[in-house]
Amino acid sequence: LGVSRNALREALTTLETLRVVESRPNSGIYLRAIDTESSFETIVLLAGLGATPTAAEVRETIEVRATLEAQAVTLACARRDDDDLARLAAILEETDRVLADAGNIADCDQAFHMALANASHNSVLVRMLHAFYVLTLPRRRHFFADSARGTASALAHRELVAAVRKRDPRRATTLMARHLGNAQVYWAGA
Repeated sequence: LGVSRNALREALTTLETLRVVESRPNSGIYLRAIDTESSFETIVLLAGLGATPTAAEVRETIEVRATLEAQAVTLACARRDDDDLARLAAILEETDRVLADAGNIADCDQAFHMALANASHNSVLVRMLHAFYVLTLPRRRHFFADSARGTASALAHRELVAAVRKRDPRRATTLMARHLGNAQVYWAGA
């Protein structure tokens, strides 16, 4: 293969960690069923390398993300502090600036959702949601190319912040479900 044994060993270790391959003692190295046995990080890694997720992966990703986002906003209502609220407000202001310049708010959208996740003060939840946002960034850039979608999303973000500020988890989870439901409807037709 034209690579050193150490480089090959490291690559195989990485693939085994991602559950792409399986090493069987005294037998060899075998490819696992990517769609059922690999890690979520494998999907993110492949997307980062330019592979397009399947329609089923997109649909299933949104389903899982919706559950995680609902938990994040629920925890944010209970655990948020003044710094979290200030960070969210700053992102809303930046979103307004981008929209005023007729720009794409995909980066602001990611920053908003990650700040909301950070307000949960649950680092594992933050890391899991970060992987979803890395996976979906190219699709969200396409989605937010339409300024009307950006404007609608910014309004939904403002409503979410108001619910988190009031520590109202019922309203916040309802708003988040509606917000993500709009994306789900879009991607189902895409």
